[in-house]
Formats: sequence, structure tokens, C-alpha cells
Amino acid sequence: MGDLVEPVSQVAQGDDVWAVREPFPSLYAREYASLVRLAMRLVDNVEQAEEVTQDAFARLYVRYEQVRSPLAYVRVSVLNGARQVLRRRRLLRRQPEARVESGALEANHVVDAVRRLPRRQCDAVLLRYELQLSEAEIAAALGMSPGTVKSTLNRALARLRTEIPR
Repeated sequence: MGDLVEPVSQVAQGDDVWAVREPFPSLYAREYASLVRLAMRLVDNVEQAEEVTQDAFARLYVRYEQVRSPLAYVRVSVLNGARQVLRRRRLLRRQPEARVESGALEANHVVDAVRRLPRRQCDAVLLRYELQLSEAEIAAALGMSPGTVKSTLNRALARLRTEIPR
């Protein structure tokens, strides 16, 4: 009976509420695959999607105890990392020698239309339909009210209906 037991959770103090914080390895194991899929929707490349996701988890790991909502933090980090990859691609496309490899991005009209949405609308659509988060979860991840999430999704879907050929 003298075995040491590894703690299952750590206690973190919020403003005035004590919450049980999930251990980092279990958060990583549970969310990694879905966050890679989320990044994949934006970057269209498995290796880059995995790299973006791993970078997001690495940033979270460093400040895990200080982050109020680790899951929301890593989700937004993945979205931001994928956007950074797309910005780099756009810059490369402007260079004449890089135009030859443009290929896959124009193939899926829906994905292209979602990428053209304003940042908040794109994030909300991806979190809602790729990760299937509730409005409350999206609100927590993006730092907005649930009502704002509803109106943002409504505007995004209205715009997508006009842009996507049927």
C-alpha cells in the first residue's frame, strides 16, 4: 500500500470559485485529434495542421496554471496559428515562383467561402460546425456573449448562402 499515487487533478482558484483543473495530459489526449481536424479545415495540410496544434498545446503547457480556460485558450491558439500559416501562404503566392503550387485551396468552394468570412465569423463557424461547440462554449472561447455568437453565426451563414454555388 506504500505506492505513490499520481494526483488526478490540480486545484486552481478562479475569481471567487474553486474549480478542479483537468491535468494537462488528459486535456491533450482528449482534444488533440479534434483540434488537428479544426486546423486542417483551414490549412488543408495534415503536417501543418499537426504542427499548428502542437504549437498551441506547447504554448498552453508553459502557462497552464495561469490560463483561466485552458480549452478555450488552446482552441483560439489553433485558430490563430492556422491563420498565420495562411498569411504566410498568401505572401508566398505573391512571389512568381510560388504560384505553380497553389492547387488544393481552390478545389473546395465551401472551405474557400468560409475562409473569406471576417475573422470572428470564420472562427464562430469553425467552432460550431467543425468542433460542434454550443453557443455558450463558442462565447467562452472567443470572449463574446452568447447573443453575439448567435448573431455572428447568423450573419456568417447568410453570407455563405449567397457565396456558395448550389
